[in-house]
Amino acid sequence: MNARRDRVRRREVADVPEPRKPDDRLDRLLHVRKQRLGRLERERNEARQLWRTQRDGLRTARLERRSAVAQAETFWQEARAGFLSMATTSGEFRVAKSRYARMKEHAATCYLRWRETLDGCDRSRQGFFAALAAVRAARMQQEKLGMLRDDAREQARRAEEE
Repeated sequence: MNARRDRVRRREVADVPEPRKPDDRLDRLLHVRKQRLGRLERERNEARQLWRTQRDGLRTARLERRSAVAQAETFWQEARAGFLSMATTSGEFRVAKSRYARMKEHAATCYLRWRETLDGCDRSRQGFFAALAAVRAARMQQEKLGMLRDDAREQARRAEEE
């Protein structure tokens, strides 16, 4: 009986390679990058919406300015025509002149408001295109990492087959 125990003790343990734990670092990195891509896409959509809103405001400001200039010009032509046809007095013409000056000031303030809106619209446009470039770069990086992961898996599969 002891001899049998000795034989059992003398047996060597068979070297069976332990299965390697798959490397999931690339998968985790891809997951983080995917979350980042989602955030960048949300930011791009917000920037696009902001730019659209700014453009609508710009359109409104432009129409307001054009309307103010047209009203001032129309008013001045009518007042001048009335004075030249001797339908209005010189006092009424002076009043019309001062009113026309106020209308021109209003048109000038409309122009300044339009310029400020234009500057904001330009900034939001630049922000949108910067966000768009960031999304494109993140997608390209995501695609490269995905290809790298697929290649690594393929190499690991081939190594197991050999």
